[in-house]
Amino acid sequence: MRSQTWHDMLEHVRELRREWGFAAEGCTIVVAVSGGPDSIALLHVLHALSGEYNWTLICAHMNHGFRPEESAEEAEFVRGIAAELNIPFELASVDTPAHMERTGQGAQEAARELRYDFLQRTAQRYGATTLALAHHMDDQAETVLMRILRGTGTEGLGGMKIYRIEKNLELIRPFLRIYKADLVHVCQQGGLAYRLDSSNRQRKYTRNRIRLDALPFLEQFNGQLVPTLARLAEIAGTENDYIQQQTEALYAKLVKEKAGSFSFSAASFCTVPVALQRRLIKLILNYLSSANETFDFNKIEIIRCQIERSDLASWSLDVGSRVICCKEYDEIRLIRASEQKVEPFCIPVQHANAVISIPDASMQVEVSIQAGKDRSPDALRLSSDEAFFDADELDFPLYLRSRRPGDIITLIGGGTKKVKNLFIDAKIPLSQRDRMPLLVDASGRILWIPGLRRAREALVRSQSDRCLYMKIVKSED
Repeated sequence: MRSQTWHDMLEHVRELRREWGFAAEGCTIVVAVSGGPDSIALLHVLHALSGEYNWTLICAHMNHGFRPEESAEEAEFVRGIAAELNIPFELASVDTPAHMERTGQGAQEAARELRYDFLQRTAQRYGATTLALAHHMDDQAETVLMRILRGTGTEGLGGMKIYRIEKNLELIRPFLRIYKADLVHVCQQGGLAYRLDSSNRQRKYTRNRIRLDALPFLEQFNGQLVPTLARLAEIAGTENDYIQQQTEALYAKLVKEKAGSFSFSAASFCTVPVALQRRLIKLILNYLSSANETFDFNKIEIIRCQIERSDLASWSLDVGSRVICCKEYDEIRLIRASEQKVEPFCIPVQHANAVISIPDASMQVEVSIQAGKDRSPDALRLSSDEAFFDADELDFPLYLRSRRPGDIITLIGGGTKKVKNLFIDAKIPLSQRDRMPLLVDASGRILWIPGLRRAREALVRSQSDRCLYMKIVKSED
């Protein structure tokens, strides 16, 4: 196969730009340059095209602090290249080993996090819209194989992308379809100096063992393993993008979000293909988790299978990372464990007009005193969201409080009933029961469960002179 030439490289980037629509004319591009042949080739190619597209380039280099003397020389080398091309140069020197100790990350993970943070800050400072990275086809093959060996789904098989948007910044990899050997060849033919990172030969890093040992061994079974894995990444990547679009559409249709809680209908979920079920669960877990938290296939599958069990009306499942999944009748909820706890409350009710907010309930209770003649013609036929009481028969002060064990209400038709059983009969979700206010008098008798039931105490009669009127107003979610 013919090696790539300098002309081929330029035409390749032009064609890729037409295909993906990245790097608009007149934009500013931050180019990540390590000093190796791949990034040196990238810097020179983009510089050669910058006049054609009126690009402004920024050369950005990071000293990770692993190889003090060698890294310092590399930084000065890249600085010199930028100066020769009359390109602004940005350098960051960081202590990656110290960052590893603070975060518990591995060397390559820590270095990548620090590097991307630096590159994004550089782009922001210069008002750049595009970040150019020099990953090539061999890098892609290593990434895909490493993910396969660690265990991955189709998202991981997609590997790195030629083009994506992150934090309003274009990330482009113009060389992702080009062999590293071709990049080295172009540098050598064009007399472009570069540096080789000695740590790339150290087998203590997983990626290096993949490159130095695993890939050469597997190539005896498939001499085209690198392009085969790269092609797998492109196929899986586009199919993954489609599934992700379908998942996001399903999320918009099915999921309700409220104060960090995500809920959806169990019955509707069970009609969805398994692939989308898994993706939907994973999407919600990602919204609930921090950047450093991960949920593997087993946790996602436990949740999915639990939801599909139709024989249980309610359950609660701790899925780790302080996330709880629970079922309440037909509703499935995923929520942070810390957000599930509701503190008991007891709020005094004033005689005068007032509006009382109920904690954690998206609800207010309006209170007013009215003359008996102004009361509703039939106070017993009000909606369950409002109630009249004969004020002169009430044992003040009154309170709006959360439920307590053993609570009982006297029924208008006679007899009593446990509040717990009322909640069950009305199918009030378990997570909402501690949020519901109960109106009680000074002796602790329950007078009203707003939205549910009124007690027989202090009923309004024709001779009632003063009436206490109460009404609940639910806030918009």
